Amino acid sequence: MFALQAATRPPSSRDSPRLRPHMTRSELEMNQDDGQLPPVFTPSLHRSLRKNRQRSVTESNIDHKYALRSLRRRRHGDSGGGGHESSSSDDSNAPSESVDHRSTDDRPNDDISKHQADSSDVPLANRKHTQIFFRPRTSILDYTELMYQGSDSIRGLVTCFWTIIGAYLISLLVTHYERSGEIMSSSLASLIFSRGLDLVLSDLALVVSTAFVVPFVRIFWVDGRWSSLMDPRTRRSMGVQAVAEIGWLVVWYLWQGSRGWPWSQRCFFALHTMVNWMKVHSYMSTNRRLAGIHRTKHELLAEKIDANDRVDEKLEHSEMDANIAALDAELCPYTVRFPQNMTLANYCMFQLSPALVYELEYPRTARIRWGYVLEKTAGTAGIFVVFYIVVAHLMIPHLERMSETGVMITTLHLMGPMATCWLLFFFITFDSIANGFAELTRFADRRFYDDWWNARGLDEFSRKWNRPVHMFLARHIYMPVRENWRIKGDSVTKDVVSRIRKSVPASVAAMAATFFFSSILHEVTIVVACHRWNHALFFFSQMMQIPLIILSERASWFRKQQALRNWSFWLAMVSYQPFLLCLYTYKAFEERSRATGGSPTSLMAVSANATTGVL
Repeated sequence: MFALQAATRPPSSRDSPRLRPHMTRSELEMNQDDGQLPPVFTPSLHRSLRKNRQRSVTESNIDHKYALRSLRRRRHGDSGGGGHESSSSDDSNAPSESVDHRSTDDRPNDDISKHQADSSDVPLANRKHTQIFFRPRTSILDYTELMYQGSDSIRGLVTCFWTIIGAYLISLLVTHYERSGEIMSSSLASLIFSRGLDLVLSDLALVVSTAFVVPFVRIFWVDGRWSSLMDPRTRRSMGVQAVAEIGWLVVWYLWQGSRGWPWSQRCFFALHTMVNWMKVHSYMSTNRRLAGIHRTKHELLAEKIDANDRVDEKLEHSEMDANIAALDAELCPYTVRFPQNMTLANYCMFQLSPALVYELEYPRTARIRWGYVLEKTAGTAGIFVVFYIVVAHLMIPHLERMSETGVMITTLHLMGPMATCWLLFFFITFDSIANGFAELTRFADRRFYDDWWNARGLDEFSRKWNRPVHMFLARHIYMPVRENWRIKGDSVTKDVVSRIRKSVPASVAAMAATFFFSSILHEVTIVVACHRWNHALFFFSQMMQIPLIILSERASWFRKQQALRNWSFWLAMVSYQPFLLCLYTYKAFEERSRATGGSPTSLMAVSANATTGVL
């Protein structure tokens, strides 16, 4: 499901330089600059690249667990008879990593038992790895990119949308001027921009501090003094990585808590800290896995050299060559080879790219369109102004009167403005900022979202509306849990954990683990931003989606009602977010009222004091 990448194979000498569909990206860009090739975004060219890569992977690339099992079998010889036959049978049925992402639930029963019997001693870093594939694509709603390509099917719709928004905002500002004598409320602006320099410097230090991962990986897993003692394929290595990541995260969250910022700065810094933690985790996990593959490859090479003089081993040379070639293909999928990728320049490019999943290299565009960057910068500023007006004039007044109107009435008042703010947040994040950084870094895969507005449930929405986070969770949470769910299922038949593993499908367990991890991240971010614990409302609201998803999939009559499912999704989205906001804000007013002995008259009075720990 996640194998979506187009890649290349080595060029053939008989291919014409102008017609070769499997040229490397450096050759593509070089020839494009010379005017010999069409633009990088040509669909037919990349369909050919994807087709050739898939054929190459099918022919040569195999799972490196298979290589490890073959290595162990050759080391221990044929003693035991039955064990050798079991290993051989398992090897013959070992699926290729790049062409088979099925869980053990989807495999035949005999394959499940062999997988369970043989996989328990496979090092953790060498189990299946989710292939997150990048290829040149545009954003669905990127109006500018569609105009570049000559497609203007949504031109009128986009123009109509922003015209209506502009007309409504003008009427809103005129009404506010008639009532208060000022065009726009300035109280929220003074809160947002207070201590701005401190926030900018802290955020810059946060980004720079993530570069510690480059020397960390080299020292512990590649060529440092600890690399000979720390095998990247073991759980001990994973524990060292977890300690480093959690320590980095705690340091920056403690730093934020010591600055005394208002809630707006805390929210921004907490979100950006979590984004950078995802980048740190993906970089360390991917390179730790590649370091394990690198060691496995060298072990196979040493085994091959030792077997050169043994006649009985010469028959296995072709098998060993295939294993070595498969491992080498993972270490160098395009033009950058591990560990030559572990440089500050390579990491800086990943840090600036709008991607949370690390790869050795990404598809690139031929040049930077500075006019496009300027347009996205102006769009970011314009959408931020609209966002500010909606919050200051349509949301804060209702929140300030919530003690009089009640939570339910305030929720009804906020349904429209909250949905508008959420759409504006989506546009400013994925259409303006993400596309702007993608253009600056020549990042060619602009598929930051899918058609989430057509979602028929919360599970489909979570996959489509934020693809960078979805791909991060898919690689580092969902697929690892799914692939390793039943590995030790038969080890202890009376064990409760084993029984749970047998009774719960791997897909359900992986989905639950993904939602749990996502809920933890959201709740931690909210707690850090608000400086308060609010009974984990967001966490439980996220986890409640799991039974709703399962029930909606089990109800066959509801599953067939596509329009009804889309209506129910939008009803949940429009009502769920303002209700949570009212609950959090109501708690903030309540605590502030108890602290001051009276009811606050303004939301600014509640949120301006950062030391009260509210909002």
